[in-house]
Amino acid sequence: MSVGDERSDFSRSGEPLWRVAYRFLWPFQYFRDVTRGSHLERQQNYRHNRAMRVYLPGFIMKWVILTGLCYSAGGALCHIGADVLAAGCFVVACWTLIVVVLLGVDWLWLGRFTDLY
Repeated sequence: MSVGDERSDFSRSGEPLWRVAYRFLWPFQYFRDVTRGSHLERQQNYRHNRAMRVYLPGFIMKWVILTGLCYSAGGALCHIGADVLAAGCFVVACWTLIVVVLLGVDWLWLGRFTDLY
């Protein structure tokens, strides 16, 4: 890389923006399925999930912010009279709130139950 090269690491990687956004927002790809495999594989997968637990609060905060933005956008759209668009924002906000609750339960579960297998 030369001194005058101002391209970011993102542009050099060639990875599409949708994939970067997916990895930034969707935490479930970092966890393993503990219901499949032999007893040893399930145990290793659960330990992997417990190790990945430390990243869940960051994902929870991202989804809380998304939930707040969706509810705020819905309230603003409802205030100006765009009720159909506001309803769409509120529906998306409910979906994001479900993800927040699911991530919170996962975080608590992985912290409470150290070894299930």
